[in-house]
Amino acid sequence: MPLPNFDAAGCIRLPAPGSARVPKGVTTAWMQLRGTSTVQCQEGTFLLRRGDWILLDGASQPRLQTDHLAICMGLYLPSNHAFYPGRGRMWRDEMQIAVRLWRRTGVVPDGKVMAREDLRPLVLLMADLQRDICIAANRCPGRSIKQRAPLMATLQRTRLYLEGHTLLDHKVDDLAAFAGLPPRYLSRVFHAVYGLSPLSFAGRVRLDHAVRLLREGEMTVDQIAVTVGYKHRGTLLSALRAHLGLGRMDRIADVVGPSRPEVRELMLDASVI
Repeated sequence: MPLPNFDAAGCIRLPAPGSARVPKGVTTAWMQLRGTSTVQCQEGTFLLRRGDWILLDGASQPRLQTDHLAICMGLYLPSNHAFYPGRGRMWRDEMQIAVRLWRRTGVVPDGKVMAREDLRPLVLLMADLQRDICIAANRCPGRSIKQRAPLMATLQRTRLYLEGHTLLDHKVDDLAAFAGLPPRYLSRVFHAVYGLSPLSFAGRVRLDHAVRLLREGEMTVDQIAVTVGYKHRGTLLSALRAHLGLGRMDRIADVVGPSRPEVRELMLDASVI
């Protein structure tokens, strides 16, 4: 991907299958409209499924790889953009709007970067997709948006780092080094913005990852427990009950719905209920 003109927005469509590498200093936003793409960047590794979006700042230097069915559309943003790093999912109506807006831009050749004059609607859509992040930014220390923005961007990058490294045993000192903030200050402002300490958020990310693995049904509960950092399946299942808000007699299988009978039988085992 060549270095774009920072004075204007541009767009790129990744080929299917294909790949792209974004150079340092370029802020990009990606929308997955079909299939899946893998994003590897400074914040970790992310799998984009249909309806997912991710925005990465100039320090991320992402590399994207698409599958053979993928449609992944990207925006590169001018240097004076007002977006935060982050990721999320589009609702069905937002997905329909995104598809219509991309079609309105005309045909973008696969793998070609094009500066456009008609991308304002897509940029506004991306701003709307970041509404929850902007609400959280109001809880960030600072008297004005201009004062809060740099710290909020750092917190969002740290959050992405936790989401992109689900298998790491995170330490506050390591996270503080990544964020470039004192450990106590990072813990305080992270909790103020997101309502959780960095390590508590990391634990929630691991449990969310466990739920996804259970729903996919390709691994046993024992394998998933080890993958997300638990020594025993019983400990994992107890943590999942608290995470999912289930009572003692509620069945995790009814919520997670794993596809493999082997997993379902284990989830219904009386010893873990």
